[in-house]
Amino acid sequence: MFTGIDIGGTNTDIAIIDSEIKTFKVPNSEGLNSALGKISSSGRLAISTSQPLNDIITGPPADIKTITIPGPGLIYPGAVKGAVSHRGDVVEPIDPGEIHTLMKGSHARGVAIAGKFSVRNDILEQEVFDIVSEYFSEEQIALSSPLGALHFPARIHTTRFNAQIKGKVSKLISQIQSACPNFYFVTSTGGLTSAQRALGNPMLLYRSSPATVANGAYFLSRNDDCLVVDIGGTTTELVPIKNGKPVQETVILNGSKTLIQAVHATSVPYGGDSCIREGLCSFRAGSSRSFGGGEPTLTDALNVTGARIGDVGRSEVITSSCAQDIVQFYLDQVTAAIREYHPKILIGTGYLAHYLLSEIAERAHAIGIVPEHAASANAVGAAVSRISLEVHIHVDTERKRLTLNGSEYPYKEFHDDDTLLAYASDLIRERARSEGAPEDDIQDVQVHFFSAYDVVKGWRITARITDIILGIAPGISMEAL
Repeated sequence: MFTGIDIGGTNTDIAIIDSEIKTFKVPNSEGLNSALGKISSSGRLAISTSQPLNDIITGPPADIKTITIPGPGLIYPGAVKGAVSHRGDVVEPIDPGEIHTLMKGSHARGVAIAGKFSVRNDILEQEVFDIVSEYFSEEQIALSSPLGALHFPARIHTTRFNAQIKGKVSKLISQIQSACPNFYFVTSTGGLTSAQRALGNPMLLYRSSPATVANGAYFLSRNDDCLVVDIGGTTTELVPIKNGKPVQETVILNGSKTLIQAVHATSVPYGGDSCIREGLCSFRAGSSRSFGGGEPTLTDALNVTGARIGDVGRSEVITSSCAQDIVQFYLDQVTAAIREYHPKILIGTGYLAHYLLSEIAERAHAIGIVPEHAASANAVGAAVSRISLEVHIHVDTERKRLTLNGSEYPYKEFHDDDTLLAYASDLIRERARSEGAPEDDIQDVQVHFFSAYDVVKGWRITARITDIILGIAPGISMEAL
């Protein structure tokens, strides 16, 4: 049995998939514990949520203390003494007194620690972490080494965001585990990750809702090339699907690249709970009046124009002409955004898809499809997603060192590159198995990057240096198909 939960801005959607699909909604006003209490303890649970990331999206810049270990001669904010070479050797130790001086009197919200070559050897990051832990809780400290990639500026940037939201992710994990000890989060690419891996890199959860919508829309419609129009309470998300997979992109925040890949989505800032004042506002002020709220919304405007959503009588605080203008404005905004994609097929999801997609599709000159369970397609997508992960492996034959995302792993002698790739593939499969991935989902290990070169000294080869990026792709679990 597969259970998926998507925590949105208005409701928490739940999908239970066994021999059939069952979906239902729980208002967020009832709390997450209420939603967790409505599901069975058996089977697999996957949760999608963007709530821990609201501070990044809507809040003021967080006060994060950044400690970098760039090495001699390199200037980065928060730089301290210490260096790891490009081959993973410690060539300069940290100065503990320097770290203590930085921490005394610090009132930062969190601390980000990033070493230039910590993904080759994370020992200096760990030593700094041990000292910082005397001043801050573990939930306030983020390390860069679990991110795996060498790109130092992007790794620093991502680690700062991780330090900002790690505490909220930790609290969310504790809350969920009190009801369901074993569960997964949906990642920004539409795969599943363990709670432990999410805590090491909380930005994996960024933009997970569009990812679950894409998986859910494909699972429910089996349409390989389309544009998903997900009409939520706060926004309307447009998510393209090509060859059965959502399109991926590198996340850029505050003008700088991160190390996070995410499903591409265009957000139109209007949804069913967008309130009506002088016009349709790009924010919500609570639920629609038809669902007990105080201010009229797009949903109430639809009721005045003939829909039957919730308590229709409570919607009749706006005139018919105002309601028509509001609906037309919404349709114009969404259709203009859709035309940028030139889609042939639209898959409507979200509670209002049944009421709006037909008109949207006609305006966009596309075929509109609203599949069964479209109102909770996000939860369906969470339920059927499969465990995915990406690892960065570095091998140095002279040092007899193999590191995986900065952590040392048992080294073996490799006769050729094919033997090394086979061993690396087994490592990533074993890691996926340890998180509960079924065998059918981990057979296809993809090689995203492979680079190898020989080190020559005194006219002879003394070492072979190899860097590999391997991944188990996100998508729908074979067990759900």
